[in-house]
Amino acid sequence: MLDTNPLLNTSVLPPFSMIRAEHLVPAVEHIIAKSQTTVAGIIASQTSFPTWDDLVLAMDEVKAQLEETIQIIDVLSTVHTHKAWADAVTLCGGLMTQYKGQLAQNTTLYALYQALANSPIAALFNSARKRVLEKILLEYRHAGLHLGPVHLERLRELKEQTGLLEQTFSAHVQQATQAWGKHIENELLLAGLAAPLKQRLASAAQHKNLTGWWLTLDDEVFHDVMLYAQNRPLREEVWIARYTLATVLGPQPEQLNNDEVLTRLLSNRHQIARLLGHEHFAQLALQGQMASSTDEVMNFLRHELESQRATFTLERAQLEALMVEYDIPQLEPWDYEYLAQILRQADGVSQDALNAYFPLPTVVERLVQFTRRLFGVELVEQTQFDRWHPDVRLYEVMEHQQILGYLFIDPYGRQETDGAVEVLTLRNRRMTAEGRPRLPIAVLSGRFAKGDGEQPCLLSHTQLRRLVHEFGHCLQHLLTGQGYRDISGIGGMSPDAIEFASQIMEQWCFSDEFLVWMSAHYQTQEAMPADAAQRLTRVVHTQTSWATANVLLLMLFDIEVHRTQGDGRSPHEVFDALNTEVGHLKWPHDVSPFNSNGLMTSPHVARGYSYKWSGVLASQAFEQFSRRGLFDAETGLAFRDAFFTYGDARSLRDSMEAFMGADKVDRFFPPSAALLRVDNTRDVATLIGQLTTSQ
Repeated sequence: MLDTNPLLNTSVLPPFSMIRAEHLVPAVEHIIAKSQTTVAGIIASQTSFPTWDDLVLAMDEVKAQLEETIQIIDVLSTVHTHKAWADAVTLCGGLMTQYKGQLAQNTTLYALYQALANSPIAALFNSARKRVLEKILLEYRHAGLHLGPVHLERLRELKEQTGLLEQTFSAHVQQATQAWGKHIENELLLAGLAAPLKQRLASAAQHKNLTGWWLTLDDEVFHDVMLYAQNRPLREEVWIARYTLATVLGPQPEQLNNDEVLTRLLSNRHQIARLLGHEHFAQLALQGQMASSTDEVMNFLRHELESQRATFTLERAQLEALMVEYDIPQLEPWDYEYLAQILRQADGVSQDALNAYFPLPTVVERLVQFTRRLFGVELVEQTQFDRWHPDVRLYEVMEHQQILGYLFIDPYGRQETDGAVEVLTLRNRRMTAEGRPRLPIAVLSGRFAKGDGEQPCLLSHTQLRRLVHEFGHCLQHLLTGQGYRDISGIGGMSPDAIEFASQIMEQWCFSDEFLVWMSAHYQTQEAMPADAAQRLTRVVHTQTSWATANVLLLMLFDIEVHRTQGDGRSPHEVFDALNTEVGHLKWPHDVSPFNSNGLMTSPHVARGYSYKWSGVLASQAFEQFSRRGLFDAETGLAFRDAFFTYGDARSLRDSMEAFMGADKVDRFFPPSAALLRVDNTRDVATLIGQLTTSQ
């Protein structure tokens, strides 16, 4: 069985179509058993004199097989949703988590890495090798292996409890979201909503054996109700329902209230940080980030807030003027987006007409051309390859007739079609101890609606920006020149470095010239007229202050609630204080949006600010292209070398200096010269990458 198990196949690309549920557990059990034997051999051979090849690279091979197996299973889980597969995935996840935990707690391995790092030969290592060792030892320290037995046991208990609390938090949000629904029988209440959405709501009602329409709180429904529903009481009801999820005011508050869960989470994180020698969890979270202290982060965010005060005043006045016209007695949060959208539409721009210029197949082809023009790299599409779904496409990433890596694009959603996009990294670039390269693999996965024979998938500006953003992550992963897994893939980089590369890619989407070049009408193949592109970018920048204020509020709360833990304030009191400080279009006192915010349980917790930080830097770096030309190849190659080639072997600041010059960079630290340009026609969650307002 093991000889024919496709999950154990060591070919260049995985045989996706051959992998079945029955292959998963036997393969994972075999990999773990083999790994245990290999690790025992490594320890035995390295005890007296640890070396780079026989310790670091040998252990790297062990970890790589574990990680790549899990990533393959994750990709296949987008198409295999039946119970047998889900059960096997759950079992494999438990086995892998347990074994990886054992490796992380292996004190003998920790001692060997320490011995190597302290050896005379390590002093001669190049910067890449030193960085790898630094990251490995830091991971062991975060696992507490430098602590005494009593403190180490307490750390393990806290981490286990924290993991369970995070699962509970997310489960409460999911269950509360599913528990809320509104049955509508009077179609007049849905005035303003588009026909496709109403049809979707009608189908949801039919599935419940109801007439009329069934309203839910999923992202697309919430977004469209806030933007287009003319019935103000309906907007109010849906808004309050969304932002009281998992609170005392939400569905099933006795079972699904996250107040106590979040309080315990914050306390546990604080205790973990203290055990590891830090003042608070926010300080621990900053390790590896460009910011040197939480004070620097708070000063940065407050500077950004103050720089927007004039815009806040102007845009609030615009909404208040419109409020009178639409007979709204008092401006409330459920009015903001509705009125803002009216102002955007005043320019006479038809979103559907503009979307027609961005058919997904054309956009993908333009990204291929863009990569060639700017970075000198060919994306060569392959037709004969093993895939997990007929819609999947494969590109070989090539330069000078050499393959650098592989990019899979899986564009269409199977269960959901909300336009979300994410990147999965199947393999990091690495060199084996024998000097053989293992090439990187990235998967660009979308949940776009497929379209039909007459009309392909057409992208809105927001969806285009998301796609380009995630494409930037792919390039960062695939164009690295590093040969060590720990510093070559984006998964091990700090959030500010990861987001910088993707956010600078977004900057092109705010350029009229780029939008015209990217476009081709799906019927006529004509490019978007220049005046239409100008109207589009003007609309994108209309009434963005509500989104800007909310992003800054969320980021301030994320860092403040973790750095002030134990000062006697509840999370709600921290939020209220910051809500007052931000001031612009304030949240009502009785809602608790953080009780359902995915940032509170994400790997980026206490580091959410890094999206704004790196976005500001991206705006500054993009000025190089604005001055020299959006498609200037020399600037593109300089950017590639500065930000992609070195992976995680050097800091984001060093990369900025290499690209812009140290004299210019010194003026930008902490970064405060510009604000990330944002589009608030989507929920606030889309403005901070893959973090979700509700999980």
